[in-house]
Amino acid sequence: MSAALGCRRSHAITCQAGAAPARPGLRNCRISSRAGVAAKSSTFGRQLPVHASNGYRWSMGRWLDNRADVEVAVPLEVCWTLWEDRQRIPLWMPWIKSVTVQQDNPALSRWTLSTHQFGRDWEFSWLARNLAPIKNQKIHWVSEPGSASMGLNINNRGQIRFIRRAGGCNVSLSISYEVPEVLAPFANALTPVVEGIIGQDMLRFKDYATAYAKAQASSQQQQQVPKL
Repeated sequence: MSAALGCRRSHAITCQAGAAPARPGLRNCRISSRAGVAAKSSTFGRQLPVHASNGYRWSMGRWLDNRADVEVAVPLEVCWTLWEDRQRIPLWMPWIKSVTVQQDNPALSRWTLSTHQFGRDWEFSWLARNLAPIKNQKIHWVSEPGSASMGLNINNRGQIRFIRRAGGCNVSLSISYEVPEVLAPFANALTPVVEGIIGQDMLRFKDYATAYAKAQASSQQQQQVPKL
């Protein structure tokens, strides 16, 4: 999911990545507490030699960890169900064009990113492996080595954590990716961009989950109305 770096932020569920303005309350790509979202990140060093498809040798240097969380006035079980269905994720993460579960191995899903940057369209994909979830607590995944469609693999991983609250739950998204040594000087500049993107993603998820829960409750009420 490191590919989110070049995407601009968006808010409306129906908008495309890079189209809509930021939500009020944003300042310098950080989400204000008044909006119900908190974001933070950290970095640490690591050396890992890898080979790009063009034959050059790259040294992978730093892992960047970014997190955003949101309070949602929706039952925890509903939020869990929505995130567990990976193929729904692009509904609140518009920079992800699709998440497709592999028919021959449901533990694998192909994530496809699509964005317009630097005067051209970019689209590439990678495989992610679902790790063993903890029911109603944690969903997590990790990229598969050698699965990127453009040859240069950037290791990444992500997790969603759920904490029950009175009247709803807290949902926290963490995304980590390994930055090549050659891009290390830009790592600090990338952090607020990624935080802004995933912060907006969580706000969109809150809106989506709220609308979904209301529609579900309305449908159940209609089914309970006795026929005359």
